[in-house]
Amino acid sequence: MNRALPLFDWAFSQSDKACIVTDSETYTYGDMTEAIRTTAAALSSIVHRGTPVGLYIDSTPNFLVHQYAVFYLGGVVMPLNRSMKPNEIDDIVRNIGLEVVVADTHLELESAPALYEVSGEFSSPPLTGAVPTMEQLDADDGAMILQTSGSTGRPKGVRLSLRNLAANYDATYRWMNVGNHDRILLPLPIFNTYGLNQGINLMAMTGATLRLLRRFTPEGFQRALDDTSPTFIPMVPTMVTRLFQAGVRYDEVATVGIGAAASPTQIAADAWAVFPNAFLIFGYGLTEGTAIASQNRVGTFEHNTGEFASAGRIMPGVDVRLDDSTADDGRGEILIHGESVFSAYIGTEEARPVVDGWLHTGDIGTFTDGRLSIVDRRRELIIRGGQNIYPGEVERLISAHPAVLEAAVVGAPDADLGELPVGFVVLRNGSKTSPDEIIEWLRPQAASFKIPAALTVLDSMPKTPTGKIRKLDLRDLVSGGLTN
Repeated sequence: MNRALPLFDWAFSQSDKACIVTDSETYTYGDMTEAIRTTAAALSSIVHRGTPVGLYIDSTPNFLVHQYAVFYLGGVVMPLNRSMKPNEIDDIVRNIGLEVVVADTHLELESAPALYEVSGEFSSPPLTGAVPTMEQLDADDGAMILQTSGSTGRPKGVRLSLRNLAANYDATYRWMNVGNHDRILLPLPIFNTYGLNQGINLMAMTGATLRLLRRFTPEGFQRALDDTSPTFIPMVPTMVTRLFQAGVRYDEVATVGIGAAASPTQIAADAWAVFPNAFLIFGYGLTEGTAIASQNRVGTFEHNTGEFASAGRIMPGVDVRLDDSTADDGRGEILIHGESVFSAYIGTEEARPVVDGWLHTGDIGTFTDGRLSIVDRRRELIIRGGQNIYPGEVERLISAHPAVLEAAVVGAPDADLGELPVGFVVLRNGSKTSPDEIIEWLRPQAASFKIPAALTVLDSMPKTPTGKIRKLDLRDLVSGGLTN
């Protein structure tokens, strides 16, 4: 088995077909596989079977070339958020144990992995030796490591095996009804499981054409609509809202997937204003479940189910049940079983939350007529416009300020982005500083989307009898308007 093989299969039968289209160039399946082969040869001295490799590359064809070159060699790919700062990358390298980092910009890392630098949106190094043979792997070998975080806020990796990806990623094109003649427009960043699956892997499994957007803007999105006429578009709700506000409209028939946050009736209304002939699909999933667990196939504006809030029906091959569903309303923690359940955490001592094969998601749900609804989230994850923010990670950074004694970060509702991080601090005795000064101090150390939208100084943190910060009380302060 090898994750690069489908791309080479398609290049064999359609070498001249457009594989990747950017704002300025088109790259065929033949172009891509030739670049993958020469890149694999260039990397073969530092990447071997099982080598964990971080990709700090923007949403360009170079990301795909190097992802599939690492797959070709039997390495394990970990995409890195391109907006992270060097100190954040160092933290991941140390915790995950990355041995190689491939970057499209110059990096100076204290953690000192093997660094391989590329340039431009597409590079194919000259071949100076023999191209290695494509590595053959077993189903339980690692394929990807995707970043997530737990209660400590320390970055950790979710290890996905070839078996995990085959069970979920490789079934997605059938679940989405995407085929060889489709054109996929990908406005999502390609460092998380959503874009990796419903953009890159959909292209590789179907031989479709993938239109990449390096950055999402309504203007750039409109240009991509005009030059590509896409038939499948995966998005997050924030993107839909911004397109609606900008007056973008696309009248062609297309399937639009919307994920990564709650998708209420208003999001559907906005989506149909932008895409009046679109078939809408909402979904629910999580990285530890590889990707998709359920799907709500809402339909078109003229012919839809009228059910917008539910997470839909469970995917074939995935088992879902509720734990402790003893309340009158039938609520319980969502448990997932099947070959999509991740194989291991990396870079943490935190236990894998799997008991007797059932993944404990930390999300609370109900079932009604076979349809899953998400009613609460036990985990403290903040989702800002589709970007995951782990409060503990931001809290650690704020707490490093010399004037800060304690820090806590919670999510605040936002009409545009869904949620925003807001922070609370207790200052050390005698310290003199302001929320604005702390935020400005934080900016060089954290990606911009992680910076708290507001920071409030408290005399003391609300705490439980055992000394834990009561974040529910802090959320009450947010809803009551007590933030700076």
